[in-house]
Amino acid sequence: MLVVLSIMVSVVLAAPFGEATAAAIDDEDGLAIEVSVEVNRASEAVLFRPFSTFEELPPTALRSLGDGTWGGVVVLPTAEDWFVVFELIEPDGATERSDTTTLVELGVDPVVVSGEPEAPVSSSFEASTWWLIVGMVLALGALGALAWWTFGTTDGRGEPSTPDDPEDPATD
Repeated sequence: MLVVLSIMVSVVLAAPFGEATAAAIDDEDGLAIEVSVEVNRASEAVLFRPFSTFEELPPTALRSLGDGTWGGVVVLPTAEDWFVVFELIEPDGATERSDTTTLVELGVDPVVVSGEPEAPVSSSFEASTWWLIVGMVLALGALGALAWWTFGTTDGRGEPSTPDDPEDPATD
């Protein structure tokens, strides 16, 4: 399902960054957005760094569109309101980062990114649950064996032994 949703809203970031915009272009498998940012300083590269409450994604390099504007298409794994930082890499290797903003602030329609952030699913949860169940079964079995050993011993006649039984010839 190709969805082209955009509201032409822009954010003006602190120097050396200028106006930045984003628009959702596809939300079928995650979220594809088209991003652009103005840079008013000579730069070697500009990176798009998305992150959420749970994880940071690898940066995406934007391409120069001329006249100090950098842009490109970024594909994110989920359709949520990701936090974004732009990073400028100057020709001498120095770097500078923009203020943190969100996709909605950059112009992505809030309907596309609505809802709670999706937490990463821990694959070790299911395995640890099985080990917990096995451990509980073994612990209950050990407690049962201990109770049988302690309270279930007999004196050979099929009756529980009592140490001070006066009618027992074994205690004489």
